[in-house]
Parts: sequence; C-alpha cells; structure tokens
Amino acid sequence: MAATIHDVARLAGVNSSTVSRLLNGKASITGETKEKIYAAIKELDYHPSSVARSLASGLSGAIGVVVDAEDADAFSNVFFSRSLFAIEQVAQQRGYNVIITNGGKHTAAAVETLMLERKVDGLILPPSTLRPALLEKIGDFPYVVLGQPDKAKKDANWVDNNNEQGAELAVSHLVKMGYQTIVYLGGDQKVGFVKRRVRGYEKALPPKAKTVVLPTDGTPEDAFQTATQTLKGLQGTVGMVCNDNLTAFGLLNAAKKMGLQVPAQLGVVTFDNYPLAEYMDPALTAVDVDTAQLGEQSAQLLFQRIVRRDGANQQILLSTSLIARESTNRK
Repeated sequence: MAATIHDVARLAGVNSSTVSRLLNGKASITGETKEKIYAAIKELDYHPSSVARSLASGLSGAIGVVVDAEDADAFSNVFFSRSLFAIEQVAQQRGYNVIITNGGKHTAAAVETLMLERKVDGLILPPSTLRPALLEKIGDFPYVVLGQPDKAKKDANWVDNNNEQGAELAVSHLVKMGYQTIVYLGGDQKVGFVKRRVRGYEKALPPKAKTVVLPTDGTPEDAFQTATQTLKGLQGTVGMVCNDNLTAFGLLNAAKKMGLQVPAQLGVVTFDNYPLAEYMDPALTAVDVDTAQLGEQSAQLLFQRIVRRDGANQQILLSTSLIARESTNRK
C-alpha cells in the first residue's frame, strides 16, 4: 500500500500540515525539520498526488527551464549539466517536476505557452533570452535568470557566478608567482560573462602593466594559433588566463611545440575546474566556478518567487575560488 502524507508526518515526528506546507513551498521550515521530512519521504518512497495538489493549490507541480536553442554549446557541456542536476534535485525535494524547452528565436512563444497553459509554476531562463519585450510578457509570473543578463539586469531576478572576481583572483595569483606579462586568452568579447572576466583581468593588472586581450573562436585549434603568434612576440615570463579548458588545452599544445616550460616560462590559469584539469600535464591551476551551486541557488530563488510573487527583484553573485596547481607553481 502506498505511503500517505500522514505516514511521512508520523515517521518525521511532525504534523501532516507541516509536511504539506514544505512540499507546497508555503512555509519557512528549519533545516533540521526539513531533513527529517525528506528522510521520511525517501524511506517511505512517498509520492504526493500531483492531481490532488494541483486542485488544492492551483499549482501545476512543475517548473520550466528554457534553453537557448541557438547556443547549443553553452547548454551541452558538463557545467550546464551540473546546474540542471542541481535544479532537478531542489525541484524533487519539493515534489516538483522539471520541464526543459528550447527557446532561441521562439523563446517568447515557448514562455507564453508554458505560462498561459499553466504547464509550469515558474521559469528558469538563460540571459541571452532576456529582453524588455519578454519581461513585459512575463509580468509578475515567477522566473529567475540563470546568469547575469547584459540588459535590464536591475529589473530582473538572476543568479550568476562572479566572473569579474574570478579573473581578479587569476591575475593576482599570476602576479604573485612573478610572471612579468599577464595575458587574457579566449572567448568572444561580445558575450556578457567574457566581458566581465576581461574587466576583472584589467582591474587586477599592476599599474602600468600592458593589457593583452586575445579573443578566440572557442576551439583549441584557434587558441593554439593565437597563442603561438602572441608568445613569439613576448619577452620574459608570461602568465595566461584562459577563458575555458579548451583554450587552455590549445595553449599547452602551443607551449609544447615552441619548447616553452610550464610553469617556469609560462604560467597557465583556466576558468572552470573541469574534471580533467587536475590530470592535465601539468595539472592546471583553475578558477573554480561552482555551477552546481548556481543551479541550486537559481531553483531556491525561483521557489521563493512562486510562494511570494510580490517580493523585490533579487540579484545574486556567487563567489569563485582559485585552485593552485602545477601550471603556475614557480616557487
């Protein structure tokens, strides 16, 4: 016989109404009580009736994640997978399902369908889709942007990693390690998070230091070509901040072909602590961008908006950290 909400309450030592409020996101409940309820749900394999809950609360029991269909690379990598997994975990804890839909040029239509047909109770959107016209269409419907939008960022709810701070950490580390010239390599300068990383790079450079920003098309091959051409014209020791791991891979190949010693002559820091970064030769120093926390915080904020739609807009920047490894260890 299937477990009931009363069975969960009895095992957790709480009232049935407490379990109901937690699952419907209608109350602030202490962490210890939450853990007891979630443990009881897991032990009893309890599955709340989505039909009954929908009739009682007017909610669908689902949230939507809209992806930019025109930016497939951004949503096919391991980092987006981590964010999505964290979103699903938060949703499951609240008894919610996650619906993923492609947007791109058709984002407004996709969003309108999900809202008007009451398929979801809230939306998580990519920053590339956030435009004034879409914000007007959304109105007070609960939503959160997964990433910092370039436009209307004060009028939106969003969560992002602090890319500017991450670049500052990388540059400061390379300066501390004694590299004479610091270079930023990789990325499309028109993309918002890349612009913020470059801004952090420029802010952290020592006074009178030369600014060298080298965009690439995101492939290791282009990073290899760009790095090879640039390194030929630079004197002394060079530290490079790479926009991502593919860029760092291309750079390491260029250094190997040119006979440059890493880290003695060339220091390499990459954004994103890719799972294989520590197994590269040499192991890569990395700016750790916690995309799992990004997904978790986005989902938590969304459920806050679902419970209370009239709250003030929130913008959350998550701190990054630097993991020092062999690729910059000159001391």
